[in-house]
Amino acid sequence: ATVFAYGQTGAGKTYTMIGAPSAPGIMVLTLQDLFQSSRATSKSSGVKYKVTVSFLEVYNENIRDLLSDVEEYLDLRED
Repeated sequence: ATVFAYGQTGAGKTYTMIGAPSAPGIMVLTLQDLFQSSRATSKSSGVKYKVTVSFLEVYNENIRDLLSDVEEYLDLRED
């Protein structure tokens, strides 16, 4: 699945995605549900899950991996 947050600076994209401790955002709620559901399924059926995520920022045609320790932009390739 992909979630794409687009809008002006200050429009509330980060708040919508992450939220606050008292009002979690979409990303927090989704991950909580995902892990709760996979834990329950794993206990009942023995199935194991591997969850992989990536967080990218696209700004002024530059792409950054927000989980990387390296603060470089990623290469943009066009087909």
